[in-house]
Amino acid sequence: MYKYYLFIIKNNAYKIYKNNSDYLFNILNTLYHLKGSDLNYGINLYKTICDIFSVKLLNNYINERFYIEKKDDKIYLKNKTEKTYLKINYSTTIIKTNKKMPEIFRIFNIYNKKIFIIDFKRKKYFWLNDQIIKTKLTKKK
Repeated sequence: MYKYYLFIIKNNAYKIYKNNSDYLFNILNTLYHLKGSDLNYGINLYKTICDIFSVKLLNNYINERFYIEKKDDKIYLKNKTEKTYLKINYSTTIIKTNKKMPEIFRIFNIYNKKIFIIDFKRKKYFWLNDQIIKTKLTKKK
């Protein structure tokens, strides 16, 4: 299973980090592993770089577009070939899936083109929009 964390990057930060993904990953990875005593610093840094998700809007949209089941604030997508569930928070969205590129990514790419995705366990990261474009180009061949 893959566990992805999605972050919306603010416009100013996007301009800085669009071509410096390694640096952005290092910052967000540091925030992810921050100790409780440094929490105020982490929150301020996060607020400078990241924007919040519109939880209600996304929940409603996903509910209309997919066959879902809700349990414990998690959304389970019902699909024969894909096992995916997600939890939409204001600060980040967490997606667990058996696919490298789950279908739900397309919804998030429509929602915002400046989403940075990290798999902290595997230390993998990418810009969602770039990955969607690569996937489309690969399918056309």
